[in-house]
Amino acid sequence: MSGLIEVIGALIHSSLKREFEEEQVRVAYMGSPLKVFVEDDYVELVRGSEYTLPRWLALYLVEKNYARFAGEGVDVAKVSRLAFNESRSRSQLKFEKLEGYFYSLVKLEVEMMLKSHKSIDSVAKAQELLDRLNKLVTNTRNLYRYRLSKLMTLLTLQDAPPDVLANLSEEEKQLYEALKTLLEIFNARVFEVGGGGK
Repeated sequence: MSGLIEVIGALIHSSLKREFEEEQVRVAYMGSPLKVFVEDDYVELVRGSEYTLPRWLALYLVEKNYARFAGEGVDVAKVSRLAFNESRSRSQLKFEKLEGYFYSLVKLEVEMMLKSHKSIDSVAKAQELLDRLNKLVTNTRNLYRYRLSKLMTLLTLQDAPPDVLANLSEEEKQLYEALKTLLEIFNARVFEVGGGGK
């Protein structure tokens, strides 16, 4: 049984990863003029301009130092503030607003920080980066734990308030829907007496 749940979890993760990579993001282009094929047409990228591109392409351009993300991202201060606010409202069914694929963005930030660590030539700068990385990971875990606890409470309600659901990240929305569906099936088949549980 747990193997089946693992497969379902892996499928949900794959779906989320693909949606995250296909999401349109803004980048400021800083490289030489370049033509790229996006969806079903060519786009000519010109230095000094901003473009909306699928994240997978934007990531490639950023890694090659041809572009930088425009206005997207997470940092230690933002995650720390979110975790603090969630800890203060632990007993309330209230969520801080998390935009888009928040946890995927944190994971991406961690990966980029780890890559940049390899090129640091100063012990002090390396230690500073590792301290920031540790704070980011710790605060993200705390944030997730607070929110997961509230999410479990949300699952016990007949219908979740739409304004509450609107504040969930895309990953949390997927988790909520998957758990809700699993619980509905489980409850109907295991706990319902005289109903449609066959």
